[in-house]
Amino acid sequence: MIASPYFPNSFDPQATCILLAGCGDYPQWVWKGMQKMGVSARVFSFTSEYPPWLSSLPETQRFFFEIGQVGTWLKALQQQQAQYVLLAGQIQPKKLFHGLHPDVKALWLLSRLKEKNATTIFGALLAEIEKLGIEILDARCFMEDHLVHKGILTRKSYQHIDPQQLQRSIEVCRGIAALDIGQGIVVRNGTTLLAEGFDGTDAMIQHAGTICSQEMGLIKLAKPTQDFRFDVPIFGLKTLQNMHTAGIQWAALESNRTLILDPKTVLEEADRQKITLLGF
Repeated sequence: MIASPYFPNSFDPQATCILLAGCGDYPQWVWKGMQKMGVSARVFSFTSEYPPWLSSLPETQRFFFEIGQVGTWLKALQQQQAQYVLLAGQIQPKKLFHGLHPDVKALWLLSRLKEKNATTIFGALLAEIEKLGIEILDARCFMEDHLVHKGILTRKSYQHIDPQQLQRSIEVCRGIAALDIGQGIVVRNGTTLLAEGFDGTDAMIQHAGTICSQEMGLIKLAKPTQDFRFDVPIFGLKTLQNMHTAGIQWAALESNRTLILDPKTVLEEADRQKITLLGF
């Protein structure tokens, strides 16, 4: 038994676990965690989202599918005798609506959805996986070393962050997230300048750099109804670099519900750039 709040109590590391990998660095870090734990693992990736790191894996451990060929990869999960599935990595939202090339199974699933968005589509896919008797793991599994903890994460706070303004900004961000608009905002002295939209955190940060040249901060958190089986807030080196370019000097990240990918590298770079990172 694994002592972790994110694994099911009955988790068996010897049973086959399939990593459904999107793009970005996140799936690779999950894979490293799986290997460290000695899990019997395979990777299913989608042709249009092919992560380069997969080329180093044996062919018996990696499989590729078109994203819309739902019936094909559901059958493959059965053929691999999968007991667990973990989703990690980004599938660009536009790919869920354009260039999907759905098979009969995908068309059937889509026709049953009253509302079609990333949450409802992924939710329907996970329901089909569970019908096969396969358990969906929390996407924070194997990633506890990357979870944000409370307090100052960098060596020190390089800016004065007013606690009352910070709390007010967190409340605003929670309200926006509850409406399923976005999971981040950019603030200046307690005033919300921008909210994350469909195009994501990095696009919001880049836009912020064009409208304000004074000290700004970033708030990033999970939705109240976040489904951690397929959607975990991520902070990585790319976001930090975008913050530096845009002039955003600090970021407040929700603890235990946000991942910092490659935290050692990110925190070292944040200290070098004198960008404060903190968990709340």
